[in-house]
Amino acid sequence: MKPTTLLRSLIPLVTGLSAFSAWAGPQAHVVCAYDHTAGDDAIMMYGMPNHAMLHDFFGNTHIDAYTDYVRLRNQPETNCDNKADSSAWWAPTMRLPDGQIVKPAYQKTYYQSTNVDKYPLTPFPPGLELLAGDHHGTGPNRRITFLCGNGKGYTNTAGEVCGLRAKGDAVQFNIGLKFPNCWDGVNLKPVRGRMNATYTNDAGACPAEFPVKIPTVNMNVAWVLPQITSLDTAKIELSMDPVMDGETRIEKWGSIYTAHADFINGWPVQSAEFMTSKCMNNNMDCGVQIPFSYARASADTWVSSAEPATNFGDDATLQVQDDWRNGGRTANKEIMSLVKFPIPPLPEGYSEADAALFKYTIRIYGGRNADGADQVFFYPTDTRWDEHQVTWNNRPPCNYLSDGIMYTRTQRDYRYVDVDKAVRAARAAGKTEIAWYIGGDRKANNYTFNPAGTKEDLLLMVTAYKTTPEI
Repeated sequence: MKPTTLLRSLIPLVTGLSAFSAWAGPQAHVVCAYDHTAGDDAIMMYGMPNHAMLHDFFGNTHIDAYTDYVRLRNQPETNCDNKADSSAWWAPTMRLPDGQIVKPAYQKTYYQSTNVDKYPLTPFPPGLELLAGDHHGTGPNRRITFLCGNGKGYTNTAGEVCGLRAKGDAVQFNIGLKFPNCWDGVNLKPVRGRMNATYTNDAGACPAEFPVKIPTVNMNVAWVLPQITSLDTAKIELSMDPVMDGETRIEKWGSIYTAHADFINGWPVQSAEFMTSKCMNNNMDCGVQIPFSYARASADTWVSSAEPATNFGDDATLQVQDDWRNGGRTANKEIMSLVKFPIPPLPEGYSEADAALFKYTIRIYGGRNADGADQVFFYPTDTRWDEHQVTWNNRPPCNYLSDGIMYTRTQRDYRYVDVDKAVRAARAAGKTEIAWYIGGDRKANNYTFNPAGTKEDLLLMVTAYKTTPEI
């Protein structure tokens, strides 16, 4: 391995537009289905079920008035597409101008940031709670935006009339909410009269009182409404705190400017760390490729039949080339890389259906050294080798029946290789580490990959993904 909402009493918000314009920076994302509606708020009314305004809940499927990080991780089932993200989100319930209470279809959250080279991110601390928006708001807020599915893009003012979206099947209306991205480094939970987070300045820097820069949670809630053909956004109402008569609720409603939302971080610690150090701080768009857990390669090197006594353990790259034509593999020069990983843990506490979605995947960075694209093979071997001693002459045995296939091309980028079957077999045999040869395309083309310890790193990850429909 080479070294190489805020509520008005918390945070008043500034007007102007910024939440969901086109994005060209580091990010990851999740799509989460709507789960349920309840009068709960585990941040501002913890332990007081049915006493908060009506909220629509997304993400973790066990959210209630008692939700906290421990409960999110002990009951991690989620309706998000990335099954590692057991976070909890909620937003006020919507009422249409005709009095109809409607449920959202889904929400899409982008974890984003800016200027990470100068102001890098710190991972979400376990259980961090954040609020966005102002449930007493009376006018535009630069961190809250509105979108008609057939409209002119995002705006922060009410009054646009939404027509049918392009499909012609429904009116779609979205609210975007940008959460604070500078944490005070001390308080996980905001309370009335004390904020625990605020926003970066336009340069992406945090103020001294809130010095810890975290990923920006940009939540986008979508309502898909086939029962109407137009919607005047100025006449939309959002739920407010009810008047309680004993245990009886008298619902109250406010304008669209009262939009707000709540977030409790439910990512595993390793996931949150990966999002910053392995993804966003490298200016990457990782999409849904944020793992539940991962392990860096503990050893990597390459061996060459053309230099059979040479060890390449200190080389800055991993090299691959072979040719199975014209006399076969043994008649030609063969260069293969060796990689070894500790086996990261599988998750616990998930339903059987969700647990079955988790797969072992290798993330590797590199590409072909000439124009074209082809496949590269991962052949199983044993783990009894030392990267600073192994040569072609004393190399471990190679089973040329591959455990995984990687499709690669000239462009150097990240590639993901499914090795789930092989790793699970190793676990079942009681092994705690696993190793492979990386062999070439069998056509004499050269490939170069980055080893562990480089910025791109070489990882064995546990990931789980299931499409959440965006209706």
